[in-house]
Amino acid sequence: MTGAAGRLPRAGAAEFAAALPRAWRLALVTLAGAALRIALLPVQPLSRDEAFTALAVRRPLGDMLAVVSRDSAPPFFYLVEHLVALAWSNDAALRLIPALAGTAMLPIVAAVAQRIHGRGAAGLWAAAFVAVLPATVLCSIDARMYALAATLCLAAVLLLWRAVEHPAPARWLAYGATAAAALWTDYFAVLAVLAALLAVLGIVRPSRRVTLGAAAASGAAAASLLPWLAIAGAQFGHLQEPFWVRPATPVGVLGTIAQFFTGPPVDPSVPSWPLLVALQGVACACGALPFALLLRRRHGLPRAGRIAAGYCAAAGLGGIGLLVLASLWRPLLEARYAAVLWSPLLPLAGVGLALLVRPRLAAGLVVALAVASTTLGAAVTHPDIGRLLPVIEARVDAPDVVDAYPTLYLPLLEQANPDVRAHLHVVATSVPWFWGTAAYPPGAVLDAVPAADVAAGGRVLYVHEPEDPGPLLPAGYRLLDETCVVRACLAVFGPGP
Repeated sequence: MTGAAGRLPRAGAAEFAAALPRAWRLALVTLAGAALRIALLPVQPLSRDEAFTALAVRRPLGDMLAVVSRDSAPPFFYLVEHLVALAWSNDAALRLIPALAGTAMLPIVAAVAQRIHGRGAAGLWAAAFVAVLPATVLCSIDARMYALAATLCLAAVLLLWRAVEHPAPARWLAYGATAAAALWTDYFAVLAVLAALLAVLGIVRPSRRVTLGAAAASGAAAASLLPWLAIAGAQFGHLQEPFWVRPATPVGVLGTIAQFFTGPPVDPSVPSWPLLVALQGVACACGALPFALLLRRRHGLPRAGRIAAGYCAAAGLGGIGLLVLASLWRPLLEARYAAVLWSPLLPLAGVGLALLVRPRLAAGLVVALAVASTTLGAAVTHPDIGRLLPVIEARVDAPDVVDAYPTLYLPLLEQANPDVRAHLHVVATSVPWFWGTAAYPPGAVLDAVPAADVAAGGRVLYVHEPEDPGPLLPAGYRLLDETCVVRACLAVFGPGP
């Protein structure tokens, strides 16, 4: 266009020309992060918790909500997964929403990092860092709510910051809606929202009127959850029952911190365990370096950048601190739960990389993290029930009982054919709720092998992980043979001579 209306002002045109390449680079980084996550979706067998997701979301809507209300989470993630399951029912499709949520985190991280550093380079480095960090990659291919909750919490941190800087009804509404979505996705988002509110009050120090607006929007987001809590009263009963997370110890705390970079630990029984652990060590070293650089060179940031960095650090570390305090009442310090809370720390890594004098070193760190993520994501570390199922199907007979330890019951229930399901039980005196019992069908748990099956000479096909305890067997039963694959074994017991 040649008219005056078609021309940009010179300064604006220059800014547009400078911003366009950077926007394209951010788009390429985001697409690369999405491609990595999507490529890894079908690799890993479903874990027990992922099998719970599958069994829940493939039910009719009312049945699904009834199952979720008896477990331990709000329903938003399950509702979204239910919509996906109506179109695609394979295991990889279950992980699509977490993969998209993990990808959506990249431009949000970039926006926060750019606001801290003042330049777009920090945003690009932050997006690249999160795109290949093993913890964020592996979380994004887990069919659970943690990736979605972490992205929503980070978005809420950014939107609260913007609303406090320039209050407007639309900005308060955007923040409140995003915070509410986070709370409806994972209960631990309550700690993230509280930590962000305290951080903005303590670091940014807004006026009294803005403080009231922030508190009102946060309170409205929390209040939106009340109707669900009235429905999910059964979840409160779990507070009086045992839980699987162990009390915090120095070693456990260090392990949780390490998983900020590495993702979940790898069991020593997994093939190539030494290589995978070595790569996790590389991820720890490469992931921690940008934070160390930022801590050392923070005075190089402008005053506004230091305030912004302090706000993000306080929001992330404050959420973890609140989780630690809650763990004094009931052990809750676990990396998957913490992953919902520490997302505000991720933009700081991009700022640290931008402060590196040698960009090639920053690029080398990103490449090393990408190698670690790809290898860790491509390695089978979950129980490989799919490889064990043909053995079970070939061995099971009419009077047999397929006894799955609770660690593997849900994956087996989700993948087995109807014949195996007809024989499938958990033989135990009791099964704690946190094994996903809300998704168990009626009659799933037996306190002993049925006497009629014993009288008919039926065998017990015991499916378990290597470290699980032995089965409850009828008198006179002995081990006949055992077959093991990655993280899963089939032990066949029958009457002895």
